[in-house]
Amino acid sequence: MAPRLDERQLHALIDPRELVEAIAATLLSPNAHEKPRTAASNGESWLGLMLAYTRERYAVKIVGVYPHNSLRGLPTVRGTALLIDAETGDTVLEVDASPLTGWRTAAATALAIRLLNADRGVLGVVGAGVQARYHLEVLLRTARFERILLASRTHQKAAALARDYGAEPVDTSTLARNSDTLILATTAKQPPVKGEEIPEGAAVASIGAPAPVHELDTLTLLRARCMLADTRHGVASEASEARNAAIEIVELREALANPAACQPGGIKLYKSVGTPLLDLAALLYIEKKLGEG
Repeated sequence: MAPRLDERQLHALIDPRELVEAIAATLLSPNAHEKPRTAASNGESWLGLMLAYTRERYAVKIVGVYPHNSLRGLPTVRGTALLIDAETGDTVLEVDASPLTGWRTAAATALAIRLLNADRGVLGVVGAGVQARYHLEVLLRTARFERILLASRTHQKAAALARDYGAEPVDTSTLARNSDTLILATTAKQPPVKGEEIPEGAAVASIGAPAPVHELDTLTLLRARCMLADTRHGVASEASEARNAAIEIVELREALANPAACQPGGIKLYKSVGTPLLDLAALLYIEKKLGEG
């Protein structure tokens, strides 16, 4: 029986710096492939099936986003992920999909802001939920930020998260005007920050769920001109901001192979909706770490 790893076990196992490098290596590997993910919506909830593979392993994740679970005291992201031996069909590894998604999403953001040369200065995080916490956990161990600002509609959660990571609670306008790098980790249906408030040369990483989440306004997209993305197809088809926007989309793996592939304008922009290759990279990394232990 393959071990099933939970949030506590993953936290003890994962080194964010190693995970970032593992994701970069998988994205560059000619042996790593993915299938377009299948997704369905039911009201405001969303369920996706993700599949990626190498010659040796299949990675399968079934994960859902349930926005109202925060009111129930339950995770908003729930599911399970499997790593399967491609020759025998044995399940090598089973992982709780919620923390796996948190770790790999934040690590991909860390990789993106490194590629955008945006890993120093003042970090501003909008949101106080699961993704905000994972991004703080990863970015404070992989980047060189000198100051952290935090804004959220849920003031009590924001204050608690700020205490945990030494951040300063502020309003979203103050955060937008004073951050060198902004992380938007919300389920907002209207952009939480205005493009006119974002400083010239700042970086914005939007980590929201697929539509109806809408974190980027038109001016932000116009100022960016080029959008770095974890998946071109996923962002173009699932992110409401990109559906009617005339903006160039460059994938992380393309930017890794050619750092000049995405030439941003006044704003450096990264958009994430999730891609199976990130799950594959994280699961292979976890299998390797367990083998080392």
